[in-house]
Amino acid sequence: MKSIPQATLDTAVEGVNLATGTLRMQLDGAPTLLVFLRHFG
Repeated sequence: MKSIPQATLDTAVEGVNLATGTLRMQLDGAPTLLVFLRHFG
């Protein structure tokens, strides 16, 4: 299993149904499945 780099966890994120803050704050220490969708258009 790979870990998320520390710099990524400290990056600010924004989006629908997300609280203001960093990715680390969104995950809140709980096991979480991340899915990244990319739009090519």
